[in-house]
Amino acid sequence: MMDTPYSQQIEQIKKKLLEAKAIDKDCLVFGASAHKYELHPPATITQVEYFETKYGIRLPKCYRAFVLHVGNGGESYQNSGAGPYYGIYMLGDHLDALVDGDPKVFLKNNCQLKPNMTAKEWEELTKILENDTISDEDYYLEFSKIHGGILPLGSQGCTYLYGLILNGPFEGKVVNLEMSGEYVPLFTSDRNFLDWYERWLDEIISGKLIKKSPSWFGYPQKEEG
Repeated sequence: MMDTPYSQQIEQIKKKLLEAKAIDKDCLVFGASAHKYELHPPATITQVEYFETKYGIRLPKCYRAFVLHVGNGGESYQNSGAGPYYGIYMLGDHLDALVDGDPKVFLKNNCQLKPNMTAKEWEELTKILENDTISDEDYYLEFSKIHGGILPLGSQGCTYLYGLILNGPFEGKVVNLEMSGEYVPLFTSDRNFLDWYERWLDEIISGKLIKKSPSWFGYPQKEEG
């Protein structure tokens, strides 16, 4: 692979993915029975640049390195590839998983979320959505502003998913989200997407996620017990 700031970590992830698959051979980790630790071949630079041009964004380098050098989607739920919960979406798939609107608009919006948001801060940010007189059109416009600058990464099941912050001071970080916006978004503790993905593999290899049932990942308050 070409030399990038993440070259060494990418190679580590490839090796750990094989190790995790061997250790969890019975696919006991949540979602593993669907994705089976498999990924489709990586995207091409042409595909990545086309996506970026089409939506007027620049993917965070950490995620860009993953889809270019590790894999891009798979045979799991909604064509997802190996990853937490039901896996990682293929680049460009399910852009409307969080926001029912035009991706060319909301993907470019400035991300308004931040780590450790309080319930009060989230209530203040979303209070406009509680206005009974707001039209459907305005509701979705405001919803897309609140959840703008986030690329849906994969499903956790039910109304939960995880997303990638595309811009701002927290670019490249992963955040857990609830599709209706009822709950405060919860950022993972990792520096970026690759650290998050590698930690998932580490917790499988160590047996931590295999022993837990259900094996929730990326929710610190649930992992401490």
